[in-house]
Amino acid sequence: MKLITKYTVAGILLLAIAVVFGGYSLIESDFSNRISAEKTALNHLAKKVEASADPLSAVLLLADDYGAPLTVEFLTADGQLTPMVDSSVQIITPPSPSVAARASVNPVLISAKNPYLLRMVTLKDTDFVLLAADVDNIIDDHEKNLNSLAIMALIAVVVGGLIITVLVRLDLRSVVRTLQSSADQERDTRKSMQNFMGDASHELRTPLTVIKGYAEMLAGGQQPDEASRKKAYQRIVEQVDRMDQTIGSLLELAEVGSISSNSFEPVDLSALAEQATDDLAAIDQKREITRQIAPGLEVAGSEELLSRLLNNAIGNIHRHTPADAAVRVSLSKQGKRAVLVVEDAGPGLPADAYAKGIQGFQRFDASRSRTSGGTGLGMAIMNSIVEAHDGTLILEPSELGGLRLKISLPLN
Repeated sequence: MKLITKYTVAGILLLAIAVVFGGYSLIESDFSNRISAEKTALNHLAKKVEASADPLSAVLLLADDYGAPLTVEFLTADGQLTPMVDSSVQIITPPSPSVAARASVNPVLISAKNPYLLRMVTLKDTDFVLLAADVDNIIDDHEKNLNSLAIMALIAVVVGGLIITVLVRLDLRSVVRTLQSSADQERDTRKSMQNFMGDASHELRTPLTVIKGYAEMLAGGQQPDEASRKKAYQRIVEQVDRMDQTIGSLLELAEVGSISSNSFEPVDLSALAEQATDDLAAIDQKREITRQIAPGLEVAGSEELLSRLLNNAIGNIHRHTPADAAVRVSLSKQGKRAVLVVEDAGPGLPADAYAKGIQGFQRFDASRSRTSGGTGLGMAIMNSIVEAHDGTLILEPSELGGLRLKISLPLN
């Protein structure tokens, strides 16, 4: 893949993440600062009333100079409320003991039809003055800002997804042109490209649809409750992460497709197989692993891609089989080829998957990707790496009961 494409994709992903997290942080900071300023002003008023020799007269005078709509009510020992100053805030019932205890020290945010900050001033041991400042406009502004952020994030993700799809498609076209040496190759490559773009469109469209749905809900006329809003923003972030994973897999496929055999070097396949098997043994210490790896087998290729091939094979065993399922790994020389066989005692693949094999970029078992949280393109990436090294990858049922991967590569 071209360097400019990589930078562009990385920039788009960083921009989308910055819009969501940076915008959310700014909105929450602004909301917190405005509420804090309102609490400070209400505390200042309460302290003036407490310091006055005639608190009731003082509160009536000070309420007129307060900068926001303020309700003042007198609360008697028997729980009777008597309005002294009216505003848009309505105190229907006396506060609970726990709220009263906190409001006697600092203002408390009360959720109601018209949200307000409550501050209580003690006149005697049993009588109080209730000061209620209207903060409905602050909360309305907060919700509007969050809705605007959701819409901006949706637009950024949609535009970014389209740009990334176009960039990946352009890079893949250059790969296709190098494979057009014959009519058969041209036809097969075109079919692979169509399948690839279908998978890419599907994987990107699904999270975009979810994000759009939650954004429309947040921007609707009827505002959802706090729990629903938090769930919506959490789901939007999750879908952005899903797109990030999917795009990463698509970029891996494009990168493998653009590799040139002119850059190949001798690679110790035996050492890579040993390392990958050691990694699996370290991850799943209860797993029984049998290995027969012939030493010193070299192939011509990319060490990075071949390491990725083996890591994917081992990663599939770790993700899709029980932690104690047996594994058998063998690497041997057969004629002029190195043959690597990886078998496991896991559940294996659906019966029709062995007959179909790996067809271009087509995924053969979508359910495994859903349960493990992956993109479902891991086997396609492995097959592309093998084909780039003039090798073959065969899927077979294993004698152990699970999957048998047989990878054949030409020796150096």
